[in-house]
Amino acid sequence: MTRIDVTDKDPFANADAEPKDNVTALGFFSRLILRFGFYRLMGMLVSLLIAKYMGLDDYLFGMT
Repeated sequence: MTRIDVTDKDPFANADAEPKDNVTALGFFSRLILRFGFYRLMGMLVSLLIAKYMGLDDYLFGMT
C-alpha cells in the first residue's frame, strides 16, 4: 500500500499585508448610514402611499 502524499501548505503564507477591501472607519459609517437611511426612507414613503391609498392619511397627519 502506498502512502498518501499529504503536504499541508499554508494557504495564508503568501497573503498580502493589507486587506483587499481597505475601508476606513469614516467610509464604513457613511456607507452604513446611507444604506440603512435610504432603505428606511423608501419604506416610509411606501408606507405613506399605502396609507393614503387606504384612506388612513387623516390618522397619520391629524384630523383637519
